[in-house]
Amino acid sequence: MAEIIPAHNEEIPQPTSIHEVEELIKRLYLPGSPNLISKIQEALQQLQRSNRGWQLADSLLNSNDDKIRFFGALTFVIKLNNDWDSLDQDNHQLLLATLISWLVRFVSRSEGPLVVRKLCSALVSYFLRPNVSWERCIRHVMCSFVREEAVSLDNLDDYPPTLELTAQLSEPQIIATLWFSATLVEEVGRTDPDNIRNHNFHERIRHNVTDLVKILQYVLDSCAAVIGDSTLQNKALAPGQEGIKCLQSWVFYSHRAWLDTAIETEPLKTLTQPAIRCLMHEEMFEVTVELLTDILSNYPKFLSEQDIQALFLVFTSEWSQSRLKRLKDGDFDFDSVQFGRFLLAFGDITVQDLARAPEHPSSQHLMQMLHSLLVCDGYAVAEDDICHPALEFWTTFIEFMIDSLFAEGEKKAAWMSPARANIVQAIEECWVKIRYPPPEVVASWDSEVRKGFKDFRTDVRDLLQSSYTFLGIEIFETFTDIAVRSLSNRAWAETETALFCLIALADCVADEDAEDSILARLFGSAMFSLLVDEEVKVPVKARQTAVNMLGHYAAFFERHTEYLPAVLNFLFICLGDEATAPPASRSVASLCSSCRGSLTTDLEIFIHQYERFLSGATAEIGTKDRVIGAVSAIVQALPTEEAKAQPLRKLLSLIEQDVKICTDSVRSGNPEAAQDAGIAALRCLCSVGRSMQVPHDVPIDIDSVPIHSDFWYHGLGASIQAKIVEIVDTVTSHVGWSGEIIEHACGVYRSGFKESSPGPFVLAPHFSTAFILRSRLETPRLGMILTTACILLATHSTDSSTRIDQEACPLFAHVLGLMHQMQDPQKDPEVAQNCIDFIRKLIPRYMNVLLSVKPIANLEAMFMFIMKCLRGGEVLPKRSAASFWASLVTLTEEPADIQPAINEIVQYIGPILADALIWNIAGGALRTELDVVAEPLKKLIFVQPSAKRWLEDSLSREDFPSTKVDAATKRIWLQKVTKLRGAKGTNQAVKDFWIACRGTNMSYIS
Repeated sequence: MAEIIPAHNEEIPQPTSIHEVEELIKRLYLPGSPNLISKIQEALQQLQRSNRGWQLADSLLNSNDDKIRFFGALTFVIKLNNDWDSLDQDNHQLLLATLISWLVRFVSRSEGPLVVRKLCSALVSYFLRPNVSWERCIRHVMCSFVREEAVSLDNLDDYPPTLELTAQLSEPQIIATLWFSATLVEEVGRTDPDNIRNHNFHERIRHNVTDLVKILQYVLDSCAAVIGDSTLQNKALAPGQEGIKCLQSWVFYSHRAWLDTAIETEPLKTLTQPAIRCLMHEEMFEVTVELLTDILSNYPKFLSEQDIQALFLVFTSEWSQSRLKRLKDGDFDFDSVQFGRFLLAFGDITVQDLARAPEHPSSQHLMQMLHSLLVCDGYAVAEDDICHPALEFWTTFIEFMIDSLFAEGEKKAAWMSPARANIVQAIEECWVKIRYPPPEVVASWDSEVRKGFKDFRTDVRDLLQSSYTFLGIEIFETFTDIAVRSLSNRAWAETETALFCLIALADCVADEDAEDSILARLFGSAMFSLLVDEEVKVPVKARQTAVNMLGHYAAFFERHTEYLPAVLNFLFICLGDEATAPPASRSVASLCSSCRGSLTTDLEIFIHQYERFLSGATAEIGTKDRVIGAVSAIVQALPTEEAKAQPLRKLLSLIEQDVKICTDSVRSGNPEAAQDAGIAALRCLCSVGRSMQVPHDVPIDIDSVPIHSDFWYHGLGASIQAKIVEIVDTVTSHVGWSGEIIEHACGVYRSGFKESSPGPFVLAPHFSTAFILRSRLETPRLGMILTTACILLATHSTDSSTRIDQEACPLFAHVLGLMHQMQDPQKDPEVAQNCIDFIRKLIPRYMNVLLSVKPIANLEAMFMFIMKCLRGGEVLPKRSAASFWASLVTLTEEPADIQPAINEIVQYIGPILADALIWNIAGGALRTELDVVAEPLKKLIFVQPSAKRWLEDSLSREDFPSTKVDAATKRIWLQKVTKLRGAKGTNQAVKDFWIACRGTNMSYIS
């Protein structure tokens, strides 16, 4: 008969008998809705936590169903963890005897691991209860197994020594003992080390070390007998496997440094050699290699010198050579990779010996093995799972060599030469490993494998950069020669890999004649003509890497302009190829930016090339803006402002082609095309603006008198500026204010803000002001627009800059309007922060603008808005508000016509500000915000004579936010901070008072 599935909305009645409980447990394992399962679990949990839970657990263990027996053992764990206090001392011992009796009974009848392990967990839960005296718990369990019933703790010494006792146990009893021992130390290890109450557990663990070591000694010796006797090779080694797992748990428990005085590690160390002997048995390999790899990686101090020598012998054995051969032949199953990781972990801890004793046979043998891990058959990551971990070893090796190089100074030890040769060999092996496979192979990889292969190449790049410190120009010359040779042989995979390595070394190479002469071999070869020869089938990846490389060596071409024509011609050809257009556009931008001064005579050719590029299929948003930026960099390098006008006008006309597509698309009802064209136009315009900025590395003659041309503000220059603004206005008015449109529009205006001399993008302030004033509270990326307003104001806030009061007034009014619309800063914390930042920028140069607000109620509302931010829960608005108040209260020497108004404001706002600061310091702020809040407090105390009175009033208010501090503590704290008068110690005093208000007793010393 088919099983009846209960309805989803069925209520679960509380069971009234053991039979009903068992049926409910069985239903838990049947298919059902999540809601039903949840209700069944809730009903069972109520039973487990009830007063009948102890008896229920005992009764369920009598069931014939293993799922129900497991639930019974689980119930014991739950009761022990939640209802221990309901038992008296006599019941403690009775419960222990009950649990052990069940364990003995289940093990004797070959119960499965599910229930036995859960009973072991129950016994460990018992061990971890407070006020439990169960010191020699492992021996207690063993004696009970031998007696086949729970024995008294008082009679443990009546039984034979532990080693003999172990020999009397059956295999299932040994395994159960090991399970209990491992669970015991794992759970004790998870207890909070900072809680002193838990130290008692660790002391009791110490009493079990000797017994545990005897059990493991017996188990591992038995394994050794099986391994050494061919007649016993088929005998099961389950106790040995569990013994190794148990040893691993105890070893890493002992690793916890804070337990050094609570557990003796020396007895455990005697088991390392027997464990090593288990390594070579097929059934013992997996668990043993995991143990030894973990020790080598995380706790190498656990191993003695004898253990290290024993491992050396393992790696020189035929067994290791056989394992290594499997890896080299492309066998990357779990066991093979584990062996590789084991070898690498051993290499990591012996790296100094391997480097400093290269003539020793063991070192030579191990180094050869480590090199082998980089030359295994198969593609990296896709097939070869060990090459990436092997790379990490060689990174460690190089780091050690670099440290040694600096330690040795000019006196280099003899052992460095062999070590150098090993590094070069490893790099050559990596060079082979990072070669891209044929395109059809790459196409068969999934995204995860492709990412993994790229990550491997990235890590090889990092290795190369690290090695340059040690190897120097030699490695650079090696890869250059490989690239030249591979090009002449048309070996494209090798060419691509060599060029990739040269990209990696680009930032390491010095700008010296020796390096330049090496690069000249490559760039003076037939490289560029070969790579674009249509009759030569060059793989896409090789061309992409070559294109990428050129941008990384822009400084070389800046010094050797004779190579530029061939290079740029090559790049512009690559711009027409879909596969190489993106990297080509980046390299063109890099080269033109660096070499702009050498390219001005060919500007018309570049503009023509850009026009041709626009007519091709690869002229997409991401490539167009880079290439037009590259051409604009050359325009910027022209000697006079007048010379820049016509080429810039031409570039703007090319941008207007996208503007026309944008407007036409709007008229034809194609908003997506309009949006794309509008974004393209503004991105290109923004790129032109950035490229027209004066480069940072242009030398400045500090003795010369700057000559500022007014060309851009009259005639042709002014018309170009007007065209720039027109493009922005046209796009924004036709496609609306989407986030990306706003981002690039702001970028256009910002591109001129930081310029110290007039230029085409150094627009009159009223242009950007008009753009900002078009924003509304619902405008996307309003924060970016307000940040643009902040930058504009900051640009005109220095004494040497032009005042922009006419723009500052409407901008300030606009910001006040946004704050009025928001009312609550929590509605949009980012906008609230930006509004406050703008107002802070008015201080001190534009205080007249701030004070001009009418009616006065609007100014008061602004102050209250900023005060809300200071008392709010958002970090960034609070930071800006604190900075604003810190700036405002320090204004004491402003012009006579505005200082009285400032004084009046501070006197009015001072008590309110004191209330807000005390609210934060008394527990309202997060701990990480206290330094922020301390700044206006320090300024208030240092500058304002009334500050102490204001703070005293705030501390004594009835609604003071904390009840943890008394009046005396408040008084002492106030005396302390006022005496400090804004000194650095104020921050610590603020933190101490905050802690006291949060509930920790603190004493303050005046």
